[in-house]
Amino acid sequence: MIMIKKVEEFVKKECNEFDWKYHIVPVVKYAKLLAKKLNADEELVELGALLHDIGRIKFGGKNHEIRGIPEAENILKKVGASQKVIDEVKHCIESYRGNWNYKKPRTIIAKIVANADAMAHFNVIPVLIQLGLKKESNDIEKAFQWVYEKVERDWNNKLTIPEAKEIMKEKYKAIKLLFDSMREYM
Repeated sequence: MIMIKKVEEFVKKECNEFDWKYHIVPVVKYAKLLAKKLNADEELVELGALLHDIGRIKFGGKNHEIRGIPEAENILKKVGASQKVIDEVKHCIESYRGNWNYKKPRTIIAKIVANADAMAHFNVIPVLIQLGLKKESNDIEKAFQWVYEKVERDWNNKLTIPEAKEIMKEKYKAIKLLFDSMREYM
């Protein structure tokens, strides 16, 4: 527990309030929930969830999963983590993204972190729209399409644990209803 608190403090210090509040906290929440449901190591899951985006937080978006691996390893060594813990968290980071060009999650811990990352997106649709507007130069239709595609990728590709899909089913239906009603005007 002390290790988690130390890692949490480090990540929170590195994060801006926006990333912490609207991404890291929800990912941790869903990771812990799935760990309980699936009888997985909650400490490992929480560490993976806390550090899954450390590369993006510190260095920006490009190849952040690759750039985050050595950063997470340094953090975990500083807090006294075993090599087994370090290796598992590194695997969570290298495999949590939905495209899996780099690595596919092969452990239950990594699968939980990947699913929790996708689940968190369903909680923050207004935040995603704001990000989409920035990404698409304030073009609402392009931003809307970007968010819609992200939600669909998360639902169809990243939510691979049945319990995760079950938890998010009502939110997904509500998001689809909203987006489908908006499509009438586009």
